[in-house]
Amino acid sequence: MPTIEKINGSIFKVVYGNPTNPVDVTLPYEDAYSGLKCEEINGKLQVIDAGKTIISEKDSKVDGGIFSVTFSYENAHFFGFGEKMGYLDKRGKHFKMQNMDNPLHTPDLDPMYISIPFFIAVSPKKPAMGIFANSTSYTFFKTGNDFDVSAKDDGIELYLIYGPKVQDVVGKFTQLVGKMEMPPAWSLGYQQSRWSYSTASEALDIAKKLRSDDIPCDVIYLDIDYMDGYRVFTWGENFKAPKSFSQEMKKLGFKIVTIIDPGVKVDENYEIYKSGKSLDAFVKDRSGKDFTGYVWPGRCNFPDFLRSDVREWWAKSHKSLFENGVDGVWNDMNEPAIVWTDSKTSKVFELMQKGEIDFQILGEAKAFFAQEDFGDEIVHKDDKGKIWPHFKVRNIYAYLEAMATKQAFEMYKPNKRPFILTRAGFAGIQKYAAVWTGDNSSWWEHLEIEMPISMGLGMSGVAFTGTDVGGFGGNADGELLARWTEMGAFFPFFRNHSAIGTSRQEPWSFGKQIEDTIRKYIKLRYALFPYIYTAFYFSHKDGVPVMRPLLFLDQDNENLYSINDEFLFGDSILVAPITRPNATWRTVYIPKGKWIDMRNGNLYEEDHVYKIDAPLDEIPIFIKENSMIFKTDPANYILEKEKMNLYVDIYGQEAVGYLYEDDGETLDYKAGKYNLYEFAVGALSQGYTIGIKALNHGYVGKYKKVQMNFLNAPRQIIEVTLNGKKIESHFDGKTLKVEFEMEDVI
Repeated sequence: MPTIEKINGSIFKVVYGNPTNPVDVTLPYEDAYSGLKCEEINGKLQVIDAGKTIISEKDSKVDGGIFSVTFSYENAHFFGFGEKMGYLDKRGKHFKMQNMDNPLHTPDLDPMYISIPFFIAVSPKKPAMGIFANSTSYTFFKTGNDFDVSAKDDGIELYLIYGPKVQDVVGKFTQLVGKMEMPPAWSLGYQQSRWSYSTASEALDIAKKLRSDDIPCDVIYLDIDYMDGYRVFTWGENFKAPKSFSQEMKKLGFKIVTIIDPGVKVDENYEIYKSGKSLDAFVKDRSGKDFTGYVWPGRCNFPDFLRSDVREWWAKSHKSLFENGVDGVWNDMNEPAIVWTDSKTSKVFELMQKGEIDFQILGEAKAFFAQEDFGDEIVHKDDKGKIWPHFKVRNIYAYLEAMATKQAFEMYKPNKRPFILTRAGFAGIQKYAAVWTGDNSSWWEHLEIEMPISMGLGMSGVAFTGTDVGGFGGNADGELLARWTEMGAFFPFFRNHSAIGTSRQEPWSFGKQIEDTIRKYIKLRYALFPYIYTAFYFSHKDGVPVMRPLLFLDQDNENLYSINDEFLFGDSILVAPITRPNATWRTVYIPKGKWIDMRNGNLYEEDHVYKIDAPLDEIPIFIKENSMIFKTDPANYILEKEKMNLYVDIYGQEAVGYLYEDDGETLDYKAGKYNLYEFAVGALSQGYTIGIKALNHGYVGKYKKVQMNFLNAPRQIIEVTLNGKKIESHFDGKTLKVEFEMEDVI
């Protein structure tokens, strides 16, 4: 029978058996809701709200070292599960949580890089419920009329999270495991990458070309070829003057993000390896020897991030990056991905001697062996000296590495916001890092599937997420890159990245027409910075994702459960990307409310499907009626200018909107040094009234002049008042424009 603990008014912890975790990712959390009950009736768990049973336990069992619990939730649809292939609604699916580097993302691929054992059960006219299996071990899920939650353990610890709305569940889950911190403002800009910009001159040429072609960009990435023989925390001959290189990049307004893998080359002349050995920092095999695997540098050992002293050593090792001007860190291959081992090499030679394998199929064998997880072969040690098998630690390996990387920022960049990008992670990874969806391919199918993947991550608490724009593997063409950029401009994380040996994917790679389209949408991204930054603030504050499925608008509407190719970007923007080649139109489902085409002002009614034109240089974008969209001036990079103008586009006759700003760089916002404004517009018989209220005013502010644009104002408007005072306005025949100085209002 389970033990039941009430965490607060809407979260219960239920424990079956005797589960163990080397790390607990949960945090203290309080909630005032009091209507949820979690009771044991006849030895079975019942979850009750307002006298009605929502979830009921059917069975629990142990089979082959796997502890399983089966529950009933009538007519349930399932969302979340972190990073998973497939459509948004996961009803009828089986999943395994086990961080793996599976680079070929086929439709039925599972598992992937990130394990978040959490999902939301939704059914029309019922409260949404979240279920979090707080297990760092391998966990398993099966969804259907009933749902199963299992763990490779002697028991399982579950958190049952009451909504009633889907967004409430996400907010409460992120309260439980941690919310995203405010990222550095520059990380919201466009980012350019490739495996690899292998010389300093090549990276500088890319940066200069972006500026000369008037394409805004904030970040250039350095992949593995910047290192000396792929040794982490080193600079190779092609970057022999890294500090002067970074200074040149900064003159152009660029930040530098460098890749770091966890594999440390076994090399007695390599300082990082020697210092790791002196600390006995590496994970062991069952015999007590340092576990050895082959990655980019060859034979490698792997830090045991479960130990706090090893995390501190790893953090200190970043000194050579930060003292040479690096701004952000990209943690890759951290599932951990291990291509080969000595034992597998011996096995291959044994098979060859038996005639069971030859060099012709060695590549296939390599791919097969790469999927090994070493769950029982590797062991870890915690701070108390307790030994843990790798299958208990694997899913949090990248999470712990991200903790160490954040510690590096605290050491070398005090009071600066860290930017960490990770491929792997666990529940709560958003406390430390942004996430991208790994090694996708330059396929139209991948362009489309990235939407439900990223929305699933958002519903699992990871708000700062995105995709390799254009596709990582394979060869993009100009049309695919243009369409992917149009879509990517509305993902929280916006980076173009491609693999060695593939077609180049820089914006100019496919001629003027494609470059013009790419430039147009990158510039739109920068214009929308005030709107986007505010969305990130509310994600940081409330846990709600920046990129959201349409069901957030009306979870009782089952039509929205299966819409995978449209999404919400913040509160007020609906995006409907083109996902097919040679397409110049698409159908768009309009959800609850009225929505206005951002391009032409056409109004569309809710619960209808429309045919929408979309030539190559356009993506359908809709604004919710009675919304405000905050914009700013063109820029080469985020916060390029000391002072900026603010443009407020008003869609409708009445609207309320919020604007957040801070310095975009430091942690001072945590001490209240930020501004949060509430803008309100009301329509009167002869004009408009505008109200602006400072909900928090702790920062000097960057916005100087404000221009409010009433996009569909009637011509007969004769009076506009701002905070009760009459102000001048101008009607150009289409738009009513009102201008004032921000300092005159606040």
